[in-house]
Amino acid sequence: MTTPSIYRDLLLEHARHPKNSGRLESPDLRASAFNPLCGDELELTLTLSEGTIQDCKAQVRGCSICQASASMMSELILTKTLQEAANISQVFTESLQKDTEEIAESLDSLRPLIALKKHRSRIKCMKLAWDALEDCARQNQT
Repeated sequence: MTTPSIYRDLLLEHARHPKNSGRLESPDLRASAFNPLCGDELELTLTLSEGTIQDCKAQVRGCSICQASASMMSELILTKTLQEAANISQVFTESLQKDTEEIAESLDSLRPLIALKKHRSRIKCMKLAWDALEDCARQNQT
């Protein structure tokens, strides 16, 4: 089974022209993640206002899947509360572990990524930005 071309095109667009790329100057939260399997590195910086994500930047040095995932995540979590974003991350992680193609409606924009889950070696690439997001959420709880 191949990834539909519309998904491939969307992933390539995010990889080539990532949204919210870079680093915030004075973030409220910052987390780094590293994938030793392929060498991907990522730094996520967030600014919050009353618990809501006002700005989000991801500095990615990694493969196109890691870059696309960070870009797609950043678009999805802007204006959500940090808790809502962490919940989305949890549902995303669960959907990567399921054998079915069904996904929660809240993850519809991530369908192109989730379609890649059959390539088990790429799951860590997809998860890197989300791991950093979950780290930010944990930092905020303390």
